Amino acid sequence: MSENRPEKKFAWAVVGAGPGGITAVGLLLDSGVSEKDIVWIDPYFQAGDFGRCWGEVNSNTRVALFLNYLHGVTHFRYAQKSKTFLLDSLNQNGFTQLKVVTDPLLWVSEHLREKVVAVQSRVDSMMVEKGCWQLQTRDEKYAAKKVILATGTEAKSLDFPGVSVIDLVTALTPSELRKNIKSNDMVAVFGSSHSAMIIIRNLVEAGVKKIINFYQSPLRFAVLMDDWILYDDTGLKGETAQWVRENMSQHCLPQISRFLATQEHIDAQLSLCNKAVYAVGFQQRSLSVAGVSLNEYDSSNGIIAPGLFGVGIGFPIAVVDPLGRKEFNVGVWKFLKNMRRTLPLWQQYDL
Repeated sequence: MSENRPEKKFAWAVVGAGPGGITAVGLLLDSGVSEKDIVWIDPYFQAGDFGRCWGEVNSNTRVALFLNYLHGVTHFRYAQKSKTFLLDSLNQNGFTQLKVVTDPLLWVSEHLREKVVAVQSRVDSMMVEKGCWQLQTRDEKYAAKKVILATGTEAKSLDFPGVSVIDLVTALTPSELRKNIKSNDMVAVFGSSHSAMIIIRNLVEAGVKKIINFYQSPLRFAVLMDDWILYDDTGLKGETAQWVRENMSQHCLPQISRFLATQEHIDAQLSLCNKAVYAVGFQQRSLSVAGVSLNEYDSSNGIIAPGLFGVGIGFPIAVVDPLGRKEFNVGVWKFLKNMRRTLPLWQQYDL
């Protein structure tokens, strides 16, 4: 953008078009913000990493909660849609692959793009200037009184030389994983999360010779209580939980070995492996914001700085269960539930 051209000014900017960004745009419209006062910026508009990367992943969220989410925002207009999605016909108490949820999310996203000012580009940097947040893309600069970041996360990694790394997207996509392994491979999987367990199952079903799982935390299974869920955000659920119980927890398959991730165990066992997958969690996707550390956001309400807020998997809200255990809420229904609570605060928290 030429320095002599005035920046485009808006009341709100939403950066990112995954489930968090879709939620933010929908709730801003529901709260009465004018369509022309919202700029929505994303390089793809393909439902974020949720839609682009994780389609073959088995969700740990029940179908009913996905449907509650889609029907929970008036401006999604999901009840008025003229087509039917596979998600609508599934058992609401069951689970599904994320690609089944992606189709309705893309429909909602396209519907919202027609309402607000949608910009297909990437925000490279942000700073406060002239009383507004300035968002610089490759070609344009946009000014907004308030900004919601729904920029997602990227996988963390480890660095062990001597083994070939299978990236997380490949490991969680069975059709791609089969192209990258051989039957005589011995694969190390680091982690004990939902993702790590799905990867181990994918490797077993692909027929690899040996899987060595290094973990720091024991297996955790979500437990449905009367009105809450133990290990709701960290525990295994659905088909993945059942598979792990049958094939790892109760009776471990002979091709799977599990070791605490001590240096002694890693030194002794990793040398047996020729490939590795690091399923050790995610970190915020980086974005240059002058004078602000995004890691220091307030996890009770998503406030990052005056006029700057975070939503989605990169800025999860912390909750405490009835037994006093703290977890970070992740999931499309939880993004909606928490942003309903935090948006009134954001509307009052100006630069």
